[in-house]
Order: sequence, then C-alpha cells, then structure tokens
Amino acid sequence: MVAAHLADELRRTGQSSVIAIDLDPQNALRLHFGIPMALRYGLVNSIEAGQSWDDAAVRSASNVLVYPFGSQSIHLQAEFEHAVRRHPQLLSREIAALAALPDTIVIVDTSPGYSVAFSTILPLADIVLTVMTPEASCISLIPEIHSASCYGIEPGQPASFVHRVVVNRFDPLNRVSAMAMPKIIRRFGGMLLGTICRDEHIGEAFASQKLVQQYAPYSRAAVDIEAVGTGLIQTVENLH
Repeated sequence: MVAAHLADELRRTGQSSVIAIDLDPQNALRLHFGIPMALRYGLVNSIEAGQSWDDAAVRSASNVLVYPFGSQSIHLQAEFEHAVRRHPQLLSREIAALAALPDTIVIVDTSPGYSVAFSTILPLADIVLTVMTPEASCISLIPEIHSASCYGIEPGQPASFVHRVVVNRFDPLNRVSAMAMPKIIRRFGGMLLGTICRDEHIGEAFASQKLVQQYAPYSRAAVDIEAVGTGLIQTVENLH
C-alpha cells in the first residue's frame, strides 16, 4: 500500500518520471492503480518467457509506469526464485537500467521480510524505506530495524543506502499503538519519515481499486501520505 501511494505522491508533486515495480508475489500493487484484475501478465511472466520487461509495463491513470509482478502458480514461483538466485542479473540488470533513465525515480515494492528478490536488488538501492506497524511483533524488531541488521548490515558497518522508517496503521485509541509510538520516535529520531494513521478509507479505496488521494482526498490517510511523500522528496533531494 505505502509503495503505491508514495509513487503516486511523487508524481503528483512534479517528479517527471516515476516507475513502480512490484516484486511481491501477491501481485497487489497494480490494484491500487486501477489496473484490471483480469490483467494477469507481469514482469515474472516476461522473465519466464525471456521477453522484454516492456511487455509487462502499464501506464496508470496518474501517469506512474507500473510493472506488476504477474500471476503464476506456486510451482512457477519456486522456479522464478531459483532462477533469480542463480542469475540475479535477471532483476538487477533491468532495474538498474530503469533507474539510469534521466529524471526517473524507481520505487520497488517487495514482500515483507527476507526474499531472494530483495537481497538481489538491495545493492542498487539509494534509499530503503522500512514500513512497520506499532504492534508487539514489530516493536520487538526495533533494534534490528534501527541498525539495519535485518538487511544484513553487520554491527559497525555503514549501510550503502539511506535508511528511513514509516509507521503504518497507527491507532491512537489502541493501547499498544499508543505505548509504542513514543518508543519508536525516541529510537528512530530523524530516521522516522512519518506516520500513517489507521483509516478505513484505505481499505475502501483498495476495494475500489483506487488510491486514497483519489477516493478520499480529504481523509486523514491522504493527509498523512502527503506528509510522508514530502519527507521522501526531501530525502531524495539530499542524495544529490
């Protein structure tokens, strides 16, 4: 959810070219952009067929160029992961080429936790944005997220990327959320890009295959996402 909305936010604020790539087998990124569910083809199908990624690209109504993951069976998914493990350039070469396009920002959405795809593209990343929820399961991972050891960074070793954190689904009426946020703010400090509050409009927008800014532009979620997008733009600008 966060990747799709930030890609749209970057485009809305004037970034000339934004590309959103889905490397999550759930293949859900496309739905935020209104790409029909019947369109099952994606980059994984292009890779399997040995064809150009251009065949998988879809231009969204908000002018973001989207590369859906694509639909495949569990058997083919296992074959894809095996192929990427043996030939990581299947992903890295194409993504590096897209990122090298003039005035282009590439946002890659990966599945939660470790994946072969994520480990393959991590060396290419300028910014890694960790999305966490203020729940007990994520709170226990705060030290690993803060140090980036969850991404294979050894203690004392500087990361090759800028690391930022977004808190998603914060509910001030939830006791665990309310207790967790002060700890998150203290621990991450300037690493915290922003917080997106729990908002039913997000689920409703997804069910309608729309972005929140289109479905409920004056909702709390839309305001929060805009603020996170502003922080991301500043982070990108500080890279140069």
